[in-house]
Amino acid sequence: RHARSLGQDRRKQSPRSIDNSQSTMSGVPAFAMAPGQAGNASNGAPVSGGSGTMTPPQAPTPTQPQGQQGVVPGSTPQAAPAEAPQQVTPPGSGNRKIARDPKEDQMLVTTIPDEETEQGVIRNRQAIEKIRDTWLYKQVKSRQDEFTNYQQAKLFVGTWNVNAKGKPEDDLTRWLCSDWGQGPPDVVCVGFQEIVDLNAVNVAVDNKTQQKTQFWSEKIHETLNNAILKVSRDQARDGYTLIMQRSMVGLLVSVFVKNVHRPRTKYVSSASVGVGVMGIGGNKGGVSVRMQFYDSTLCFVCTHLAAHRENVTGRNADFANVYAKTSFEVGEEAIREVIRSGSLSHWAIGSSATAVADHDIVIWLGDLNYRIDESMPTETVLKHSEAKSLNALIPLDQLNLERGAGRSFREFEEGILAFPPTYKYQPGTDVYEQRPDKKLRAPAWCDRILWRAQVPNHIQQVSYNRCETPNVSDHKPVYSTMRMVVKDVIAAKREAIYDELMRKLDRFDNTALPIVGLDRDTLDFGEVRYGQTS
Repeated sequence: RHARSLGQDRRKQSPRSIDNSQSTMSGVPAFAMAPGQAGNASNGAPVSGGSGTMTPPQAPTPTQPQGQQGVVPGSTPQAAPAEAPQQVTPPGSGNRKIARDPKEDQMLVTTIPDEETEQGVIRNRQAIEKIRDTWLYKQVKSRQDEFTNYQQAKLFVGTWNVNAKGKPEDDLTRWLCSDWGQGPPDVVCVGFQEIVDLNAVNVAVDNKTQQKTQFWSEKIHETLNNAILKVSRDQARDGYTLIMQRSMVGLLVSVFVKNVHRPRTKYVSSASVGVGVMGIGGNKGGVSVRMQFYDSTLCFVCTHLAAHRENVTGRNADFANVYAKTSFEVGEEAIREVIRSGSLSHWAIGSSATAVADHDIVIWLGDLNYRIDESMPTETVLKHSEAKSLNALIPLDQLNLERGAGRSFREFEEGILAFPPTYKYQPGTDVYEQRPDKKLRAPAWCDRILWRAQVPNHIQQVSYNRCETPNVSDHKPVYSTMRMVVKDVIAAKREAIYDELMRKLDRFDNTALPIVGLDRDTLDFGEVRYGQTS
């Protein structure tokens, strides 16, 4: 029973313009043994670490990821004991509302034909197994609070369209670190757009992209660790490590964690999807990083969507394409681990890949390019933006209109827009672009940060604002600080629940067995001779 196959269910893999390799997992055990305490993503995840209890594990051996997914040289910290974020009471315990995953409907689909028994009964062995497995995993999922500790962690997210600007002397401290009033964040995600000019040469050849990726990642790393020195003397423990970065033409996303959490950060993977020129060009699209932080899965998607005020449909389509085509090959061990903790969606898919929607928490950031609706003249938008008359502009914000109509970013949440539009400024100033030799554009909230959580109260936005410096670009940087609840599974308690449920299944099997009896104790066959039939 502990080696029962999941069958041949497969999810149709969407083609990706970048990293288009595909891999499916055949015959994953439904009752897979609990995975080991180390695991690497199939595409070069640079970290490994333990799972289960909060006992401080050994620091992992760092490895260099491939290509543009690398860790900044010299960023590896010295070994530091893992320490959990602040423990909190399970939110909504006893009355948890978890959104139903449509993929769960696939779980009872069988791939082998029915068979007929000698008694004329039609049955399907795979269906029987899946029904039993469904019951088991639903029981485990409903009892997650019994084997899970819930910890509170702090997340910082920043996004900035740099307009191919940026110099070594530019100070990022105010943008990245001014929101540390309640302590430095445990996880930092920073996304950039237009780190290079979006011209044909840069789209075709990524030499400049790699150079700018290195520049910005080192700049962020230096800024974070210099700021830590002002609040902590223990750099090895409280400093930051680059876990993964991903770039594509002008896009870059970098994810950092505190050194103390690195041993509990694993199954790191990245992906990129181009939706620009001819539907695949990297001038528009998304770059993403996913990871398992303790026992919660986090996904960060940084995008640059279609431009121009009138092109709302193009932006909606770009979002839908990036959302559907982003896929991470995390490996069988990572999938087994989340299934073992009650993930019905991963079990139903039967694949070693995971999509954006499969994660506990998704953060979507970037230059989404949604503007103020064209029903308001450009001059009027400028007037309200300069006067900071936000109430006149917010009802006409295209992103809010599209979300409200269900045409884009369904199930995503965003904080209140309490800051002026972040685009378009005269570079180097705090003045909206109105020079006679430049095209007049209506200011807009192009730069946004949204989130989605399988358990809605597992994430709460603390702040959402823009920063006035650096001001070298025609966009202002935007940032948000969030509190998130992360899971920490106690493996021993989880396995005890499995044992209890298996005993219940065994009792059911035993009571379902037919009872056979004899109407006499002996049978008289008379005289029997060897080799004779009568």
